[in-house]
Amino acid sequence: MLYFQISCPNPASQFLQIKLNLNILEKRTVSIQLSAWRAGRYQLANFAQNIRGFQVFDEKNNPVPFEKLSKDSWSILPTSAGSVHISYEYWAGKMDAGSAWADDEQVYINLVNCCFEVLGRSEEEIEVALDLPNFPKQITTLIPISSSIWKAENFQMLADSTILAAKDLNHWEYQVDETAFHVWIHGEVHFDKNLFLDRFKAFSQKLILDFGEFPESEYHFIFQLLPYPHYHGVEHRRGTVITFGPAESLQEATQMEELLGVSCHELYHAWNVCRIRPKELSPYDFSKEAYSKCGLILEGVTTYMGDLYLLKSGVYDLATYLRHLEKIVNREAASFGWQNYTIQESSYDLWLDGYVPGVTDRKVNIYTRGALLTLCIDLLLLKNGSSLAQVMRKMWVDFGKPFIGYELADFENAVFSEFSETSEIRAFFADFVSGYQDLFPTLRTLLTEIGISLEETYGEDWLLHERGVRTSSAGIISQLHPDSNAFFSLMKNDRIVNWPMGKAIESGPLQLQIERNGRMLEVSLSEKSESFFPIYQLFQTDTTPTRENWKA
Repeated sequence: MLYFQISCPNPASQFLQIKLNLNILEKRTVSIQLSAWRAGRYQLANFAQNIRGFQVFDEKNNPVPFEKLSKDSWSILPTSAGSVHISYEYWAGKMDAGSAWADDEQVYINLVNCCFEVLGRSEEEIEVALDLPNFPKQITTLIPISSSIWKAENFQMLADSTILAAKDLNHWEYQVDETAFHVWIHGEVHFDKNLFLDRFKAFSQKLILDFGEFPESEYHFIFQLLPYPHYHGVEHRRGTVITFGPAESLQEATQMEELLGVSCHELYHAWNVCRIRPKELSPYDFSKEAYSKCGLILEGVTTYMGDLYLLKSGVYDLATYLRHLEKIVNREAASFGWQNYTIQESSYDLWLDGYVPGVTDRKVNIYTRGALLTLCIDLLLLKNGSSLAQVMRKMWVDFGKPFIGYELADFENAVFSEFSETSEIRAFFADFVSGYQDLFPTLRTLLTEIGISLEETYGEDWLLHERGVRTSSAGIISQLHPDSNAFFSLMKNDRIVNWPMGKAIESGPLQLQIERNGRMLEVSLSEKSESFFPIYQLFQTDTTPTRENWKA
């Protein structure tokens, strides 16, 4: 068994003190690897940059030689068999749902950030002991052994777990079938506890009903409710961490809807990703990139289904659901990355630039594009007497429950098998999943078939809607529509000097004074006015049996 001990004698420094103890049965080299990324974010994070004071000792406290092999791997060279103690400090100074944080109120750790994998011993049980007497309220998604000591079955479980030790925590519970759900809240509570739990129980029940079972015997919602704006969630097999702020804003219905949205999204991940997982991620190899073309399933399906289950469970009414779907539609409408990169290609390149804006219109967003693709797939399935919920239950039975990795073709075949005649659904995948076609005409048609109208409107920003020029409040150009005249004479990050601009009453060319990297330019745009960047709105037009089945 491997043994980690974690302490934090000076929380103000934000450094954790970590010791890894292991027994060496014979004199041989031991290789250890720190994770370069974490589950749920397919991007190198290089956690080793937060380590200092790395040392190794034997059981008599004599130094043991070691060598650093790469940016995040070490080789320990013991001089004899016996116990080896590896000690180091880890900087816990980043507050989000996937990192680590220490201060005078709490010590919060995602263990994948700071715990080494001992290569060749990854399947051994691992104990984690906390020496944090000033933070008596302690919880983790690991398996409890005794007070302040927990166990992981192996390194994969350790790396998929979180610890929170605090001076004070709120703890609430609810039960669905055989699963105990725990809600842990660090921060101020500005909402009704009973209503909150009723909503969580409702969407949990509906998810479990459709999947047929829950993957774990217990599940932990760990909330960091912060005094400043924040929004982030990370999935784990036995729980989720969600950071949200400002905490006080949860008095407002719209802000609570956002918290419910990320919570249901992360709970859906307990099946999809935590257990229904691509072969490329089974098991996780945290030492290097794990490329996958399955972003549509990983995050597209989860984003769509996370919101849909709030509707299916009655937590959202249809108007509320459509308002949140509008946000996804409008985010996707403002991007033209689909002309250059498919969702499969964009998924593969998450490791390159998937979480930053990157080069203009180079790629699609696997969350928003994926959610709209998934919506269309679900509506096509409904027309044929099935649903995406049925497909994902099949994915659970075939791949999630036995915990074996799937390939993209397995998902496609699971969808295709629900159709007696597959030409339409195969054409959809060819055009929009592996192709470069405009999704919006098909999206509009499919929504119309369930009595929902997708309508275009235009706001008062005439420079945006008539000229295709998106600006900041300071007149900095942030986006240009590729079909606009401005696309050929203006540049992103140009500053409009004669700002703010009133719309001229007289016809004629639009004269702009531009500051571009210290140079002053005069730019004239033709008087031709067109329509760009529509604002999409969704309206219920009538009730159809198909829509009622979609909501059920």
